[in-house]
Amino acid sequence: MQRRHALLSATAVLSGFSGCIAPFTSSGSLREVSVELRNADDGARTFHLALETEAGMLDWGSHRVDAGVDEIVTMAPDEDVSPVALHGVVEDFAGSVDILGVDDLDENYCLQFHFWYSHPSDEQPQLAQVADIEC
Repeated sequence: MQRRHALLSATAVLSGFSGCIAPFTSSGSLREVSVELRNADDGARTFHLALETEAGMLDWGSHRVDAGVDEIVTMAPDEDVSPVALHGVVEDFAGSVDILGVDDLDENYCLQFHFWYSHPSDEQPQLAQVADIEC
């Protein structure tokens, strides 16, 4: 008798959670990705960028930046997809930044990156994500 009572209690508890067992998904969406391209060198450089999403790689875009110039490049996915990584190439440097922690966001968000041909502290190219996700 106790076994049947325990089984019925377990069934009642599980049925109470039936709507909550589904995986939690984000209701936020990626609106745009902006990348600051900085060329502190004395010659023009061509930066190549691609955003990778869960649906695959978006097309590579090339942007020529004159010497001593900063330029902002904006990308926006056509559909509601989760970003995976930003890939960048300039001269003989190739790098990627994995995008983590956006699956749990409940509001729309934007991603910001710095892609510098010459970083002030080590004079090497650097690709990094900015912590701020506000649009």
